[in-house]
Amino acid sequence: MTRSGGLICGLMIVVLAGPLSMARAQPTEGLSAVAALEQTITQVIEQAEPSVVSIARIQHNRADRLFSGDLRGQDERGPRDLLPNQFGSGIIVAPPQSERRFVLTAYHVVRGGATVNRRGRGEESELRVWLPSQHELSAAIYAADPRCDLAVLKLDERSGKLKPGQLRPISWSTAAPVHKGQLVITLGNPYWIARDGSPSASWGIVSNLVRRPAVLTNPQTGSATLLNIGTAMQIEQRLPIGASGGPVINLRGELVGVASSLAALDGYERSGGFAFPIDPRTRWIVETLLAGREVEYGFLGLRPERIVLRDDLAERLGQMTAAEVHDLRSGSPAQLAGLRNQDVIVAIDGQPIRSDIDLMREATLHPPETVIQVTVYRGETELTLKVKLGKWPVQDEEGIIAAERRHPVWRGLAVDYATGRERYFRSLLEVPAAVVVTEVAPDSPAQEARLQPGDFITHVNGKPVRTPAEFAEAVKAVKSGDVSLRLRPLDRPADEGGRILVIKDKSAAP
Repeated sequence: MTRSGGLICGLMIVVLAGPLSMARAQPTEGLSAVAALEQTITQVIEQAEPSVVSIARIQHNRADRLFSGDLRGQDERGPRDLLPNQFGSGIIVAPPQSERRFVLTAYHVVRGGATVNRRGRGEESELRVWLPSQHELSAAIYAADPRCDLAVLKLDERSGKLKPGQLRPISWSTAAPVHKGQLVITLGNPYWIARDGSPSASWGIVSNLVRRPAVLTNPQTGSATLLNIGTAMQIEQRLPIGASGGPVINLRGELVGVASSLAALDGYERSGGFAFPIDPRTRWIVETLLAGREVEYGFLGLRPERIVLRDDLAERLGQMTAAEVHDLRSGSPAQLAGLRNQDVIVAIDGQPIRSDIDLMREATLHPPETVIQVTVYRGETELTLKVKLGKWPVQDEEGIIAAERRHPVWRGLAVDYATGRERYFRSLLEVPAAVVVTEVAPDSPAQEARLQPGDFITHVNGKPVRTPAEFAEAVKAVKSGDVSLRLRPLDRPADEGGRILVIKDKSAAP
């Protein structure tokens, strides 16, 4: 018997058990309670089913070519029975106050598939989506983030000859946070059996909300993910291969998580029930992906260590442990806000910090430029410091997919936060007051000026810049003409200046 089955039996026993005299006096009350719960579950499933899709990634350069053309109407012994290279589930969603429709899924289900703006990287794999109506559509990755393992797909609605209203989005933007012990339902495509339009359903309780599963890194790149900081929702139910990307919904039919069969993917004997939570703290991540942009996470610039508090302080705060600051980087958001090494952080925005993991989670689950309130103890003194977060360095650059830019490319030049890319930041001892060059277009004014990816720009026409937004504002203010950029010096202190490069205005050339 599965755990979900045991849960059902347990609920029935609890409802129906009791003094025999009570059961005889009210023989139908227990059955009525079970029937009411059963009706709620069936209604919620019926409500959510039209928003659940099946997804396949098909690699057409393989000799056996698993699929070709439209699978609808194929003989049961034909390609419909063959397994694609990767399969899973997805959820039809809409951005707030928008008529546009996308599919939200787990990134590992579709990674390697075609992308909206960079199809060359995914040309060997095609993404196909099957709706509950059995319409089959082509899809491409619109935005994806390997750290939260979420992706948003853009559907080619013309490929399936859809009628208006056939893409019904799930409710996802208003659900209250879930609690441990709450009943939830999952819908999905286990073992590739739900491409007939009928997703499989299961249910269970939320076992935990801050789990760190044994699978802590991206299985394809080995880079760190949000699972390292305890963001996984654990569900007391079995999630087999193919369930990844499916919705976890509450008894109101609202999306509260995206399922991930982590254990099955990593070769465990039994599939683990985990999900990425969709709640008020993480909805901004989904909103960012739906906008087609790169997801950026908060960064403090220190190494925390879990410590045991003194008895008197522990009694006063009502917590036994906290996080102590080490290896504070000069110029980092934490250092600029006044934090010091050996400071003891006990809370962020009023949320108790009991470990290094707590600290990393509370800081990371905010976008850059967010101001957080940090409560610290420095010796006997309690301090409250306001920290404006930087950007967590990206390790898996190839895995980041974003169809839309936050800021336009300027004269062939694209920039990011100084900490934005791990490969440029890892060797620095301090956080530069600068932006880092990430792209230089061929035959552009930026290339002609000999700018290179990895250069750090500190000033635009003498104006300091330390964020991409400040850089974009500074260059936008220049309507025409040449622009001077000061670069961070590599062989002497930053305050001693650096070389100046002039970016020509080609539009002004005769």
